[in-house]
Amino acid sequence: MKNKWPWLALSLILAFGLWLRLYKIDIPLADHHSWRQADTAAVSRNFIKEGFNFFYPKIDNMTYLQSPQLLNPERLFMAEPPIYNSLVAAVYKITSVKEAWARAVTIFFSLGSVLILYLILDHLTNRTTALWGALIGVGLPYGIFYGRVILPEPLMVFVSLVWLWFVILWIQRENHLAYWGAIMSGAIALTQKSFPIFLGLPVAYLILRGWGLRGVFQKKHFLQLVVMLILTFLPFVAWRWWVGQHPAGVPPFDWLFNQGMIRFRPAFFRWIFAERIAKLILGYWGLPLFVLGVAVRPNKKEGWFFHWWLVSFLIYVTVLAAGNVTHDYYQIPFIPLAAIFVARGVEVLTNGRNRIFAKPVGWLIALVCLGFGFGFGWFQVRDFYNIQSGVDVAGIRADELLPKDALVLTGDTNDSTLLYNCNRWGLTGGYASYFPNTSEHIEKARLLGVDYYVTTKVHEIVEADFGQWLLANYELVEQGNQHVIVDLRKEK
Repeated sequence: MKNKWPWLALSLILAFGLWLRLYKIDIPLADHHSWRQADTAAVSRNFIKEGFNFFYPKIDNMTYLQSPQLLNPERLFMAEPPIYNSLVAAVYKITSVKEAWARAVTIFFSLGSVLILYLILDHLTNRTTALWGALIGVGLPYGIFYGRVILPEPLMVFVSLVWLWFVILWIQRENHLAYWGAIMSGAIALTQKSFPIFLGLPVAYLILRGWGLRGVFQKKHFLQLVVMLILTFLPFVAWRWWVGQHPAGVPPFDWLFNQGMIRFRPAFFRWIFAERIAKLILGYWGLPLFVLGVAVRPNKKEGWFFHWWLVSFLIYVTVLAAGNVTHDYYQIPFIPLAAIFVARGVEVLTNGRNRIFAKPVGWLIALVCLGFGFGFGWFQVRDFYNIQSGVDVAGIRADELLPKDALVLTGDTNDSTLLYNCNRWGLTGGYASYFPNTSEHIEKARLLGVDYYVTTKVHEIVEADFGQWLLANYELVEQGNQHVIVDLRKEK
């Protein structure tokens, strides 16, 4: 029974994490960062609508992804290989096309990440730290929200953790199954997002620590490393080559590095370390535990592995400075690190072996910091679940009223959320788009085959000159408190 209780505790923690992630699982896709979720979800839905073709993922949006010179009438979305989207589509085949099922796939990978994190911590530290890490991993409010979004990042984190776990087993045990598992999981991770590339740093540390520099150049080890390097990077290189053949479907990415020369400016440090890590993810009060976990001397078995992992994250946010400052979901890879180092901090305070704090005081400090950290973290995250005003209503009405083959122009922003909720293909228009709300661009959209105009900006239609022109020239289908639908097929 003694050996079973940690697994019982872990099972309860995972069940608790599942319960937390079911919060608002069935809401429309119009919550925080829905613009990126909508494109991810559209690929899965279009695999059902148009037939599965892994090499040609398609969104709903025909708008130019990069410039008007690169038309995208096929709606290609050549970002990461659509592994996550394919899994969601497979679930849709069994169930139905509902966002709740896509979120369920994400929850599976989110809780799977906690399980792998537990195994890593249990193997390299101790069981108590591993259980604390699992509890913090499922309980961080930031992690709860991003543990049920329709994005590929949770899959990326999961396969990255599996990669690290297999590398640990391979180096320590010379296990061939772990070796090939590391190659497969590493290859998948590298194709999904950019962060796993930076994990090469802790992977290199594990290899050098396990074999030594001389051991790396032994014929057997050197050959294994060469084969691993080639096979791990081959899918990444192949996919990069493939998307290069379809430039119109490649989202712009140059801006992610240092747009606005943001790197190392005061705003960079404020957004990454104050607003995101300290405030949003750790809820202020988790920061002292995290710092304590970083400061504590590592044991002989773990070495500096976790610290090199942390360094790899810091390099990642530095290289992709603009992307990390602009979007808080770019910090999703920090969730396992937060769980690791906060757990280490809690274990130091509560294990009774430290000579600084009395055990009751240590427990009190740890519980207060955790409680306040989770509480203030939830205060930061709770609005992420809110629905954008009118986007769900407008989408539902458009889906009910418009022909199934109608092409739609949305009039809100370049955000594809409204277009996704209309369940139609078409163009995103309005603010900050290639089709702003002007008569000239309405006519341009009509030439591209657009049939209907849908917007939630009712006041712009009622009060602005553009709205008066639109209603004077085209037939109003429906106007409500939160939406307007106009037929563009025939002029009055």
